[in-house]
Amino acid sequence: MRFLSIGVLFALIIGAGMCEDQAVEAGNATMSMDNVTLDANATSNVTAEAAPLSLQYIWSLSLSSGEQITMALNQSGSELFGSAKYEGAEPWNGVVVGTVNGSSVDLVMTALKGRTLVPIVLKGSYSEDTITGTYSVYSPTGPVDNGKFTAMWINPDTSVYTPAVIAEAAPPAPAAQTNVTETEQTTATKPTQLSTRKFFDVTEKKEEIFSSPASIIPPGIGMGAGLS
Repeated sequence: MRFLSIGVLFALIIGAGMCEDQAVEAGNATMSMDNVTLDANATSNVTAEAAPLSLQYIWSLSLSSGEQITMALNQSGSELFGSAKYEGAEPWNGVVVGTVNGSSVDLVMTALKGRTLVPIVLKGSYSEDTITGTYSVYSPTGPVDNGKFTAMWINPDTSVYTPAVIAEAAPPAPAAQTNVTETEQTTATKPTQLSTRKFFDVTEKKEEIFSSPASIIPPGIGMGAGLS
């Protein structure tokens, strides 16, 4: 009985040790899974924070100067690019490039007004489907206008955007042509011919004329004709 009791005691001690080891291993496994879960959540959070705002829409842009501009923005990561147009009294088309960083939006719009490229720089922030901020219009010599702007997206499908229709300048009118007849043209181009007719100088024949008075009497009329 004594040997049996000692054997049972050893069995109990060994079993208890094995249970403790298994509990430790199970605890370690649980901690490892918790760490994996935390790492996954941290990676997910970093990815969510790094993803930029999606601004790929057609926007209606209002400038404080009164211009109402439509722009279509496409997006690749944080890079923005697209087209813009103004369909007012003097319509124009342009291109847009820019970036989005967090809620900050920076755009440069280059409008072709007539034959002149006009840059418009916009700096704003995005909130609740709207971009608000300030703009400046530049010329080769510096800024010529500035103010505030508001942009609201109006269509998520940028493929339906169409540029403004620009009327072509009318060609200059042809020079007026005068109808000239063939006779008038021939007369105008024919060189003037000087007359070759010579005038009779009576002084050269004065001696003959006055020496013979009869020579100046027309033929058929006698000296005494018409006298009784």
